[in-house]
Amino acid sequence: MLNDLDTRPIVLDNGSYTVKAGYAGESAPRVLVPTLITQSFTAWGSTDWYVGEHAKALRRQLPVSRPVSHGTVTNMEEMSMIWHYLYSRELRVHSADHPLLIIEYPQLPHNHREKIAEMMFEKFNIPGLYTSDQSVLSLYASGLTTGLTVDIGNDTTSIVPVQETFTMKDAIRQRHLGGLDVTNYLQRLLVSSNPTAAQFITAEVTQYFKEKFCHVVPSITKELMSEADSKPVKFKAPDGQIVSIGKERFCAPELLFRPSQGGLEGSGLSQYIISAIQNCPSNIQPYLLSNIVLSGGCTLFSGLPQRVEQEVNHEAPSGSFVKVYALEQRKYSAWIGGSILASLSTFNKVCVTKQEYQEHGNVILKQKCP
Repeated sequence: MLNDLDTRPIVLDNGSYTVKAGYAGESAPRVLVPTLITQSFTAWGSTDWYVGEHAKALRRQLPVSRPVSHGTVTNMEEMSMIWHYLYSRELRVHSADHPLLIIEYPQLPHNHREKIAEMMFEKFNIPGLYTSDQSVLSLYASGLTTGLTVDIGNDTTSIVPVQETFTMKDAIRQRHLGGLDVTNYLQRLLVSSNPTAAQFITAEVTQYFKEKFCHVVPSITKELMSEADSKPVKFKAPDGQIVSIGKERFCAPELLFRPSQGGLEGSGLSQYIISAIQNCPSNIQPYLLSNIVLSGGCTLFSGLPQRVEQEVNHEAPSGSFVKVYALEQRKYSAWIGGSILASLSTFNKVCVTKQEYQEHGNVILKQKCP
């Protein structure tokens, strides 16, 4: 039986790796569901959908898809099944009872928002909708309204200058590089150095190694690499094979700062940060340099905040004050900021109501969610 205890707004972050959902005013999302879905067809011609961990468990028998890529919902039907699962099986509430705040990636086209709004109002019958940029919300979580957000997610890095809650669109820097690329690179390195255990080093195992053992160093030297290889972390596979993890621990996340070492094109993270700041008016550049906010799961590597601060400080004008903020819960920074915003007494006033949407359609959506 569904449990409708209140009508608080629900905050929804549709990540390409994980969908995060929960109630306004809470300090962390209640629900974390892998953005995975698959389907099977019964003998009677009907379809059974499997979402999140259920889909992951079937990935060897059925083709599994991720309906979100680089912040964009690429398959609305599949995504609607994930949302239905969130409401009915995880949150256990009626969608018609709760206004909704959806967290958006920077620079998504208006028609993307319009498709989601249509789905939410017409299929899920929500009473109200508001959308907000993840960069602004990450600043909220840090108690700021002006600053530079550096979000590194599963497949995208977004660097967004924000001035008094407004994103500076012309200065935004984005690239298709994130945690998945680091995982894939680490897997290549580990298979190369542990060829007899290659079958064991799956993407899932590599993800575990990445989260547990990888870290960012101030700079990579020959001495550091030799020392790491002489004192590797050793992991025993189920078949008895030993996987040694030496210099790979810091070579993999180095991809964020030197993409070329993994065969990727483009500048490193710190160069993108400097480029974004330099494309802003000179009078606000000092505020951006002193309020760099990290967010996203791929910023959790130990040593990463210090490395960013060190490199940006080196590239910034002489005498600049550079400060990097790295909240402990920065994996959920955007969601936490959304929770703060949706808990304000003014939230219901800024929402697009169902009646407004029925009367004015996408026009009111553009007015209230610019």
